[in-house]
Amino acid sequence: MIFETKRLIIRPWSESDAEDLYKYAKDPLVGPIAGWPVHTSEENSREIIRNVLSADETYAVCLMEDNKAIGSIGLIKPDASHVKITENELELGFWIGVPFWGKGLIPEAVDQILDHAFRDLSCSAVWCGYYEGNTRSKRCQEKCGFIYHHTEENKPCALMGDIRTEHFSKLTKEDWESRKRRSVVFYVHGKGGSADEASHFAPLFPGTEIFGFDYRSENPWDAVTEFNEKARDLAGSYDRVILVAQSIGFYFSMNAGIDRYINSAYLISPIVNLEKLIMDMMSWAGVTEAELEEKKIIPVDFGDDLSWNYLQYVRNRHLSWSAPTKILYGSRDNLQSLDTINEFATCTSSDVTVMEGGEHWFHTEEQLAFMDKWITKG
Repeated sequence: MIFETKRLIIRPWSESDAEDLYKYAKDPLVGPIAGWPVHTSEENSREIIRNVLSADETYAVCLMEDNKAIGSIGLIKPDASHVKITENELELGFWIGVPFWGKGLIPEAVDQILDHAFRDLSCSAVWCGYYEGNTRSKRCQEKCGFIYHHTEENKPCALMGDIRTEHFSKLTKEDWESRKRRSVVFYVHGKGGSADEASHFAPLFPGTEIFGFDYRSENPWDAVTEFNEKARDLAGSYDRVILVAQSIGFYFSMNAGIDRYINSAYLISPIVNLEKLIMDMMSWAGVTEAELEEKKIIPVDFGDDLSWNYLQYVRNRHLSWSAPTKILYGSRDNLQSLDTINEFATCTSSDVTVMEGGEHWFHTEEQLAFMDKWITKG
């Protein structure tokens, strides 16, 4: 069988993959921690494709753009499993080359193979193990819904010729089906953005529904009802709502008080103090409060018109935010200072990550890669 996801082709191995397999399997950071030795040559990789990776339900993980193998994933039957499992259960194994770590590609592949295991193969449960110290595999399993089951100590690792401690987790079909229904990403774009941007985050949250909010409100006071209704609807349909909000989209969310519906939040260049931003804009334009109060609206050439009513609205709002939150900030953000972000983070017990050279709008290849890694690391 061949499977396709947003970024991957998952297909059977071929001997023609030997060159690509060797490129990544020769790295000592990959195999030994997973329980198999580094590949010693392209011919060695070709032999392993013939004798090991040609097994049923074992697949090459390939990038959609070139169909070249960068890792492996497979389902292991009970007679070959590392753990004692029943006849209608399977064990999952996977790895990916070092250059592709932290990009969410393996969780994306795992989600597809789990769908295959539970839907096509009518499997009742899938097991997954990792050796002591393999924290990347542990995090991946947790992200994909696996629940720790037990630990086996003094376990021979045949291919490496040593004794290890191995931890096992399990995902039942019932838990998988529940998880597929349970989680949703609520994406709120910034000014000039669109709900379509939500599709970028789909591979970063495997097994989770993605909802891009196409809100119509242009002012925070108009957005209160609109944001509350949508957040309440999602919370009523899913057990877990994950907010991903950018720039002013977060301020609208906070102003609407939707944190009561949010289980966790990822904020990208969030506007957390709109009063300060307006005051900064007035300073940049050389406008005093007295002038703005008198004229009510003053056009500027670097953004929205300055509005006295807008300033009074945000100044008189006493906002709070209680959802567990992680913030991504670019050191070259020209709208909110790091001090402002840190002050908000302190008040809300949020975690802040700073990208050196990052801008308010994360849009370059480097910035997007940093953002994606930040999200997948959780």
